[in-house]
Amino acid sequence: EVSSLVDRVKAIPLPGGESYTRGYVKGYGEGDYTEEGANYANAEPVFGYAEMVKTKITAYCEEPEEIAKLAPAAYSAVIEESTEVALRKKISRQILVGEGGTGKLYGIFYNPADSAEDIIDRNTDLEISAIDETTLDTIIFSFGGNEDTEDAAVLVLNKLDLKAFATLRAKDGKKVYTITRHGNTGTIDGVPYIINSACKAISSAATAAGDYAMAYGPLSNYEMPIFSDIDIQKSNEYKFRQGQIAHRGDVFVGGNVAAHNGFLRVKKATV
Repeated sequence: EVSSLVDRVKAIPLPGGESYTRGYVKGYGEGDYTEEGANYANAEPVFGYAEMVKTKITAYCEEPEEIAKLAPAAYSAVIEESTEVALRKKISRQILVGEGGTGKLYGIFYNPADSAEDIIDRNTDLEISAIDETTLDTIIFSFGGNEDTEDAAVLVLNKLDLKAFATLRAKDGKKVYTITRHGNTGTIDGVPYIINSACKAISSAATAAGDYAMAYGPLSNYEMPIFSDIDIQKSNEYKFRQGQIAHRGDVFVGGNVAAHNGFLRVKKATV
């Protein structure tokens, strides 16, 4: 249930740190011809700033003492581990759909109220009505910018859309795309992908026009500061009379896109 997206973005360990603003380059100037003795051409770079807000994410569960004492040890261990799984599951989704602001991550699909503050220019969003033989090339060649990248671009999508890529057939009955799978990651014609259920599915009738469905870009363009390690604790004292064992976990993290137009976002188009 946990997308590996949470392990692939750019994690920045900042134990004990606080919220901060991350600068990034929006564009570069350009040199020009200059007469002898005249002023040099102005070529100032343009900078933007991404907010990295500290957020607290928690998870809590209980188990009866009968499970811990009488059930197989593996069952109790799963309950203990579930708090960490729950934390990672939430973060993985928020990397895409985080609403931003106080106490929340900024997701790749987030749009500020003022378009002038866009880190990803909403006018670059790609609209697709259905997955066909040109979809992958359209996504790849629609992405680009002036930012340097540290790793290869990755396509983040819903499992239903991956199925649509895999089942698409040419007129002769042959598969249009070659899919290689490794758990919730793999490649589509050599292009790396990650499945994440926070993405809507273009291939689903339940997805409305304008809903974000995919993101394509280098995952290093999303910065996730880690302000604390995951803290998992167990207590036998709460609900002592009922014999309940409490498990809780918390982590302090932030997150935002940290590169101008660092991702191409794909949304479902109006048919």
